[in-house]
Amino acid sequence: MVEAVGWPLLVTFSVTMEEGENKPRVVLCMEGFKAGIHITHVLGMDTMRYAFLTSLVRFTFLHAPKEMRGKNVEALRTLLALCASETDSLQDTWNAVLECVSRLEYITSTHAIAVTVMLGSNQISRDAVLQSLRELAGKPAEQVFVNSVKLPSDSVVEFFNALCGVSAEELRQTPARVFSLQKLVEISYYNMARIRMVWARIWSVLANHFISAGSHHDEKIAMYAIDSLRQLGMKYLERAELANFTFQNDILKPFVVLMRNSRSQSIRRLIVDCIVQMIKSKVGNIKSGWRSVFMIFTAAADDEMESIVESAFENVEQVILEHFDQVVGDCFMDCVNCLIRFANNKTSHRISLKAIALLRICEDRLAEGLIPGGALKPIDISVDANFDVTEHYWFPMLAGLSDLTSDLRPEVRSCALEVLFDLLNERGSKFSSSFWESIFHRVLFPIFDHVRHAGKESLISFDDELFRETSIHSLQLLCNLFNTFYKEVCFMLPPLLGLLLDCAKKTDQAVVSISLGALVHLIEVGGHQFSESDWDTLLKSIRDASYTTQPLELLNALGFEGSMVLVTDSVVGTDNHQIDASDNGHVSPLPSPSISAHGTRGNPNAMVLLDHNQEFGLQSNLEGSEGLPSPSGRAQKPAEGLQRNQTIGQKIMGNMMDNLFLRSFTSKSKARVSDASAPSSPIKIPDVVESDAKEELESPLMATVRGKCITQLLLLGAIDSIQKKYWSKLKASQKIAIMDVFIVHVRVCGYI
Repeated sequence: MVEAVGWPLLVTFSVTMEEGENKPRVVLCMEGFKAGIHITHVLGMDTMRYAFLTSLVRFTFLHAPKEMRGKNVEALRTLLALCASETDSLQDTWNAVLECVSRLEYITSTHAIAVTVMLGSNQISRDAVLQSLRELAGKPAEQVFVNSVKLPSDSVVEFFNALCGVSAEELRQTPARVFSLQKLVEISYYNMARIRMVWARIWSVLANHFISAGSHHDEKIAMYAIDSLRQLGMKYLERAELANFTFQNDILKPFVVLMRNSRSQSIRRLIVDCIVQMIKSKVGNIKSGWRSVFMIFTAAADDEMESIVESAFENVEQVILEHFDQVVGDCFMDCVNCLIRFANNKTSHRISLKAIALLRICEDRLAEGLIPGGALKPIDISVDANFDVTEHYWFPMLAGLSDLTSDLRPEVRSCALEVLFDLLNERGSKFSSSFWESIFHRVLFPIFDHVRHAGKESLISFDDELFRETSIHSLQLLCNLFNTFYKEVCFMLPPLLGLLLDCAKKTDQAVVSISLGALVHLIEVGGHQFSESDWDTLLKSIRDASYTTQPLELLNALGFEGSMVLVTDSVVGTDNHQIDASDNGHVSPLPSPSISAHGTRGNPNAMVLLDHNQEFGLQSNLEGSEGLPSPSGRAQKPAEGLQRNQTIGQKIMGNMMDNLFLRSFTSKSKARVSDASAPSSPIKIPDVVESDAKEELESPLMATVRGKCITQLLLLGAIDSIQKKYWSKLKASQKIAIMDVFIVHVRVCGYI
């Protein structure tokens, strides 16, 4: 029956409303609209219900105040009454209803619009209509929002969604209006007691709208939206959060988004102030909300305004020192990330240093077990767990400190380095092997990436003396750490040697000196606990590095800009003749200068060849090396044969240094070589050497050769340290490996 008569009745009501001002007929039409909406809702006739509702909304004429009459006021009165009595029936028309309420407020609150109502009618009628509109804008309109608490779950979500849409439209107006935004805060208070599942759906709508409003181009509107968000956050934090719920975090997330995206200093400062106020007043109730709190402070750490950075850090410091027990395990990592970001801030090095100190405090609290699951426990060797929740907490702290060791500020760099290695030395005994491996590869080795890539484009100049000292100190600390926890980390010796010797192969002599100095330190301090396989690995690595860094460029006689000295087998053999390549291309032998005790000790530039090598039966040529005496032949008296007055390494090092001096003379013409070889006038020799050095430095090839020769000397120093201190511990095969290295250096002497 309703299907049959419903549409004709709607047409009848509409025609009657359009025809005149007959009040009794208008009242009957309004009753008809109310009855039609109720019946169609009960019967589930949504299309007809929607038609009745939209027709009633259209007859309010709020979109055209100039044409409003008394009948339009009655239509508005009926619509507001339906919002109180038939809330369930409005459903998908809430947007239209709330638009009417918004326009009603706009008309009654804006004088310029109010004077246009019923334009052209007599003053008495106009005043009566305006008075009726003001009455409806009061309690009847307010009841629309108050009655939202009566809406079922699905309908209330639609209500919030519709009101957000109306508010967005108001914010786009010029000037922007905040009526609906204010009502959003109010109805949020009214509906705060709803179950959390419903609130989550409501907040997913509200959060996006508050983010949009907080990003408004008008700073006053944006600040109003943020303050409204603060009010909601404070209200919700009054409720205790149940276990396993994270709705506090969701409530505060809009602050995080706005803090990260806002370009206004005033807005960012307001956000920090809002969060600070929440912490001070509701610190006991915050649980999952700490995550968003730390994320906001993390964003503040990167701010260009020092006042914002300081304000945020002061509150982070207060939380850690006074309310650390409130920071539950799930938010601990956000706290650590926040401190790391403050440590990286470029605004104040004082804040950076204090942030590193707070990281150390967090580490102590973690080790004490104040964070659930974070306390370190003794490692059970029989258990090989693939994942440890403890390591999940510890690793970000270690990685953050590792990154800080490359900070451009020396004091921050040094502080981070000390805290990192102090932490590892203090807690390392309880780390698992897998965690140690992760620490070496992802925390410690990356510290030296700038050393490995020295010479390439970098933000850090390796010529900086302070940075060089930090690198030396870092490698020493790394080697000390390895020696301290040798039993736990002995399997990391190959990659550690790979790091040191990889740096030793660089052309930058500062890098080479640092890395090989650390290698010697590693051997001298921890060599006594090396296993047989460790010695094999160490000696093989040094031997490979020695082969790799041979100055093979000397074999190419065309590679130098000036003259070259060609060293043949006879140089390394028993004849000890030098061959000078003169300017005219002819080759003539030069007698080797005699080496007396006086000459050797009195003149630092005396030319010493390879006679010492014959004492050990070593022969070398440009193609390879042969004639190494069998280790078994010398094994009878290793101490007497290899440690007379000097070790083999010391003798070869002396020869190489002398030959490097010789290189400075013989790379010039005949006349200059003759002058240099003359025993008279030793005062002139330094001038020649200095002049030659300046010219050779201009050649990249000569610089490469010199670099490799110095690397060879430093490698020989490492071998010399092993020979002096651990020769008796080594097996025959390991001693042979040492002799192989000596052969390489003898060959290098032959090149020079």
